Amino acid sequence: MAAGQDPLPMLLGQKGKAVGPLGDKLSDESFLNQMRLFYACAAGDPVNAKSLLETTDVNFRDHYGRTALHSACGCTSAGAKETVKLLLKKKADVNAVDSSGMSAIDIAVKVKNGSIRRILEERGAELEAMLERQGRESAWLLAASELTLRKELANTLKSVVHLADWHGTSVVVKSVKMGHRNRLTHMTKSASFCDDDSGPEQEEISDEEGENLRRAVEEELLHEIELVASFRHPDLVLFLGACLDPGAPVMFVTEYMPRGDVEKHMSQQREVKQVAWYTPPLSRMISWCCAVARALAFLHKFPVLHRDLKPMNLLLTEKLDVKVSDFGTGRLIEKVDGNKTLDVTNALTMGTVGTFTYTAPEMMRSSDYDEKVDIYAFALIMYYLSSGRPPFMHLHPQDLIEKYAAGEQPRPNVGDCHRVMRGLVERCWAVDPKERPSAVEILKALHEIDDRGHCDACSTM
Repeated sequence: MAAGQDPLPMLLGQKGKAVGPLGDKLSDESFLNQMRLFYACAAGDPVNAKSLLETTDVNFRDHYGRTALHSACGCTSAGAKETVKLLLKKKADVNAVDSSGMSAIDIAVKVKNGSIRRILEERGAELEAMLERQGRESAWLLAASELTLRKELANTLKSVVHLADWHGTSVVVKSVKMGHRNRLTHMTKSASFCDDDSGPEQEEISDEEGENLRRAVEEELLHEIELVASFRHPDLVLFLGACLDPGAPVMFVTEYMPRGDVEKHMSQQREVKQVAWYTPPLSRMISWCCAVARALAFLHKFPVLHRDLKPMNLLLTEKLDVKVSDFGTGRLIEKVDGNKTLDVTNALTMGTVGTFTYTAPEMMRSSDYDEKVDIYAFALIMYYLSSGRPPFMHLHPQDLIEKYAAGEQPRPNVGDCHRVMRGLVERCWAVDPKERPSAVEILKALHEIDDRGHCDACSTM
């Protein structure tokens, strides 16, 4: 090939033609310009892409139904984000699907490009449609007709949780509220469910406010489905599937944990034993801590943050083993310029994520943070388990927030803890996040504390 000769005709085949979205036949030169646009987008070259877009259709499709946006979303070079933004500014169809059923957001997720994925979501990319395609491929997509609701287990501002039957197995179904009531009329309902489905009385809000809240909560649940569908671990509550039926609430299905959560268990034990503060036996406490540490070690390896660790999100099996649940606020850490930063998303009903009492100070300030926020929350959980006392029990949550905002660093009295746990707890809630140990280091410390063999599982990491 002669110097300076355009290589595209040779690469694409002689005299190739294509059809645009309006069905108009393109000239050879126009077709070649479209392919040059695809090449510029695939290379993350916004300068050439901008020049080519002056004369070419941003939504042109190649033989496989792909658009320039598909090409740009598969790029991981430095210019990829600017190229995607340019295409969207030029009215690229954010939900265009190629002949294999892939959309631009599918490709961004496949190449693990979180920043581009968020740009697409902000411009209206259909996360639910993407998850539905993934669900079919991974066989976790369920039909609503497969589920029979039994009774309500929990009812909050954002969602409702039911015990249900799924092919003879007891499961838990979490769904987004549809307006003021959770419309699950398309599902088979048992008599026990129909007896009382009114839920707690709630403050009336406008239809627009209700719809905005529903969409925000639904997006949170979709993110949770996407996150947990990608991994399995014995110390995480098992994800079984999700229902994304059109016109119905999104439903998230997990294994049933019959003994409830740790906070409820601690409260019940206080009543049964008629004591002010209940602490589980040391062997059980260490076993529970080991389970949480193993789960965190697994998550942080990805790296994924939980961001809402608390006793209510630690669920118990029939044998009182602990598993970690509720990833509604979990997020994948990205690496930018070699440093870990976190995409701090909106927290729906409060300015930060997680529950105030167990939230790290750096999260309260909405500053950059990493996996050490989970370690801080774990420190407060260990304090609670080994002392029986809720952390900051004498502080109103608003007062705690104000102290953090003023730069103060209040901590519970570590002397309330079992003596063997005090040193580890203090390390885990260190003021400087860098001084907090990793989950793997916590596991090793727990094994050293338990050198008499209370928790054999600690030594398996």
